[in-house]
Amino acid sequence: WKFKSFAIKAENGVLKSADNIKEDLEGDVMTLQALSSNPHVGAALKKVQKWLKQLNLVSDVIDVWFIVQRKWLYLESIFGGSADIRTTLQEAAKKFDQTHKRFKKILDDTGKNPNVLLACTAMGRLDDLKNILKDLDTCQKNLSSYLESKRMQCPRFYFLSDDELLHILGNSDPEAVQKHISNIFMHNIKELKFSKGKAVIGMKSEEGEEYDFQAPSKPDGPVEEWMNKVEDEMKRTIKVLTKEAIYYYAKDERTPWILKTLGQCTLAACQIWWTYSVEDVFLRVKGGDKYAMKNESTKQSEELNELIDIIRGDLDSITRSKVNTLIVINVHGRDIVDGFVRDSILDAREFEWESQLRFSWEKNIDDMKIRQCTGEFDYGYEYQ
Repeated sequence: WKFKSFAIKAENGVLKSADNIKEDLEGDVMTLQALSSNPHVGAALKKVQKWLKQLNLVSDVIDVWFIVQRKWLYLESIFGGSADIRTTLQEAAKKFDQTHKRFKKILDDTGKNPNVLLACTAMGRLDDLKNILKDLDTCQKNLSSYLESKRMQCPRFYFLSDDELLHILGNSDPEAVQKHISNIFMHNIKELKFSKGKAVIGMKSEEGEEYDFQAPSKPDGPVEEWMNKVEDEMKRTIKVLTKEAIYYYAKDERTPWILKTLGQCTLAACQIWWTYSVEDVFLRVKGGDKYAMKNESTKQSEELNELIDIIRGDLDSITRSKVNTLIVINVHGRDIVDGFVRDSILDAREFEWESQLRFSWEKNIDDMKIRQCTGEFDYGYEYQ
């Protein structure tokens, strides 16, 4: 053991893997334990016990050392690399600086003499490392509490790892969120659109579709605050665009309307008008029109054929994806109406209709509602 040395990384002085040393330790400890229980050990017992004690100490020190080293490297990259984090967590940064100096002294001393036995059995080495570990744990708890407070203020930050969140919090440039925006919005949004003045003016989806906000959102103040404002503006804009889509559905030709309207708003508006059409059929049947449901089935088949004609044309990938989705929804809607014709479902109170997802725009609250059976849900207006 006088000739066994730690391998040390030149760039930061930390220890490289000590797996071989641990294997040798385990083998020698087992040998010494066998010797100490041998009835013929005689006068060598004290020497065996001394070595057993030393090697057990070396093993304990190495175990704690690598835990300390891992935590120190993680926290050093945070407190040593971000002025914003240091400013926010001044007490934790001060405590880390003190702990940093103590651990660096151990690393420097080991770098000068990397012998395993000397490095691990130095006076008070195990206690020093345990105290350093305790202080690093305190720093990490303070950091975790800080990150939790940010997540509570902006719940979307729960979708980010600690490292991702720290990258955003430790960067004064608002565009630093771009790297993580997909995770923040659950892979629905690829990036935010920034103006030259750094205001957030819109969003772009993973598929390449994009839209502009009704009003620019300025990234002023803490990131958790302006990200909440961006989310609010997203929902406000999608609500306005959806309301406009519902209005112009009845005013414009269907094909041009589909091609020019934002995909999400197109789907929501079509669902609302489908619900309205079927409920209007129930009213007409009640008024004496026996063929209203059959006529509705014919109309929906014609609308489906119109979508098929569109999809056969020369479309960009975004529009093609939108029309494909509309075809799936229309086929489902037509099949429901065909089922009503087949089973003579002619009253809106029947379970076959109550069990369907029914979209409607409520004028009294100026908002969309989704109903199924006795359930009633709000539409979230999150861009997708």
